[in-house]
Amino acid sequence: MIRLVDAEIFKLRSTRTFYGLMAGALAFVLIIGLLAALLDDQTPKLEDLMMIAFFPQLIALVLGILAVTSEFRHGTITPSLLVSPWRARLMLSKLGATLIVSFALGLVVSLLLTAIVALAGGETDRMSALIAGSTLVTMLYAALGIGIGALIRNQVGALIGALVYLLLLEGLIGLIPGVRRVLPEYGITGAAAALNGTDPSNTDLLDQLPGGLLLAGYAALFLLLGILVMQRRDVTA
Repeated sequence: MIRLVDAEIFKLRSTRTFYGLMAGALAFVLIIGLLAALLDDQTPKLEDLMMIAFFPQLIALVLGILAVTSEFRHGTITPSLLVSPWRARLMLSKLGATLIVSFALGLVVSLLLTAIVALAGGETDRMSALIAGSTLVTMLYAALGIGIGALIRNQVGALIGALVYLLLLEGLIGLIPGVRRVLPEYGITGAAAALNGTDPSNTDLLDQLPGGLLLAGYAALFLLLGILVMQRRDVTA
């Protein structure tokens, strides 16, 4: 299993797309974080700047989707299954590799934002909770991406569908009467916002721990469904 995870990490880091996504995420955080801290008339707060981490978290989601759908797009899924015929094991190795990479990304982004706030003389209250929450959201979004990629193996469809839903549709659905009291609190983005812990006073969100458990539940559900679909699907079709 360790060798499979190593192989999946090699697959991720052997593409220019991977380095482009990582560089883009870090550049976004560095530039926007510095601008936000330096141009703010008031003392910058870590919980405010930590909201910038939403972009790397979406990058982790994209990375998870690409880890699966790229196999189908480039036709490498067949040799991958020849090496590891047990499809669930292959999916779990992809999950392990993506979690390792997304953990590194989430932690670096969180520490970078913390350093920016500290250098700007800002407030770093709840630092441990914010760093842990942001890092965990990054990892769980990556796991969610693995599940989505297994369910929707068309790369463009999976990427557009996931991003449109998270950035637009879930918010619009939450405006529907009868749903607005449920979705903002118990939806995927609501659970992620709760785990991030950037706005603990928001009564429309769960506390950090319940939010994290709910987001982990979503990730586990999509992963389970993705593995079941992979087990039954003809990969050559």
